[in-house]
Amino acid sequence: MAKIVFSEGERDVRFMRKFFDKYHDNPQFDQLVIGNLSQDEMLHEESDKIRSFLGGWNDHNLLVKSENGKPNLKRGFSFVIRDLATKPVEKYVLVDLDTTEIDGFVDDIRERVRKRHRGTGLRIGEVKSLRRCHEMVAQEVTLENERGRDPRTGFTILAFREDLETAAGIDKDEDDSEEQAEKLASLLDGGSFDRLLRQTLL
Repeated sequence: MAKIVFSEGERDVRFMRKFFDKYHDNPQFDQLVIGNLSQDEMLHEESDKIRSFLGGWNDHNLLVKSENGKPNLKRGFSFVIRDLATKPVEKYVLVDLDTTEIDGFVDDIRERVRKRHRGTGLRIGEVKSLRRCHEMVAQEVTLENERGRDPRTGFTILAFREDLETAAGIDKDEDDSEEQAEKLASLLDGGSFDRLLRQTLL
């Protein structure tokens, strides 16, 4: 099944590319890195990219999107989730908790979905803990519909307890792009974090 990963920043996209290139049996990768756009421009570009990705003429099976920050990630994901709810695509949200609790992030998404899609009956359902390690927590979230059949798929949250840079030991002020790339690759070392990603994303 095709997969879409929603993330905060461009470095997340680069890391996901390294992960799928290493472990996916047939990675056909596409990406969207959203820069400094207005909210309307961002949502329009995002919708167009997803529509193209899910179209029958598209050869890609992996789409990783950078939303240019956590507020945009929450806003953009909450906007498109209704259209994706019944599509045969696996949905993942890669987010930095910055030492906060994952429950707060889930509650924020829940409230945004409730407000935006109130008229359609779409809502966030049960949340189940999947896996955890020192660097990350993974949770599975169901989607429900008060007014008809429940959606076919929910989504999975992959939450860094702090952030990707901390997990990889990246110093954004000191490390050049080559050093950052090496440190991102070093996360895929067969350890507990690497195993969590493989068990959740593959």
